[in-house]
Amino acid sequence: MALSKIQTLIQKLSESQNVKKIVTDVQSLSNDIQKKMQTLNTDEAVRKYKEIAKKVSRAEGDLQKEVTKVIVKLKKSATDIEKNLNLYKKKAVQQRSKIEKILKTKKSGLKAKSTAAPKKAARKATAKAPKRAAAKRK
Repeated sequence: MALSKIQTLIQKLSESQNVKKIVTDVQSLSNDIQKKMQTLNTDEAVRKYKEIAKKVSRAEGDLQKEVTKVIVKLKKSATDIEKNLNLYKKKAVQQRSKIEKILKTKKSGLKAKSTAAPKKAARKATAKAPKRAAAKRK
């Protein structure tokens, strides 16, 4: 019953001239708004796209500049490091040659002493041995 009353009320309202006029006005306005929204959205979208494209290209250029700066710094530091490594290598080679010379002189001095030392020790041992043996016999 309530449903039938609502349907009759809607039917009476839709038959009214004022309601028909309002419905047609609302429909025409909604059509106009949709058309304007499409054109505005398209224009705004194009405008936004252009702004975003400019920002992206600007950011890309800035990024490229930063990358080139970093690459230049890396190359410079790499050459500096290479120079330092070469200097350290030269110093290490010089130090090595100095140490080798010192060791050679010590070895030659030890060889001379070591060859002389065993002869003296052998002489002393042989000279002392008979004395000890003689002392033990007594």
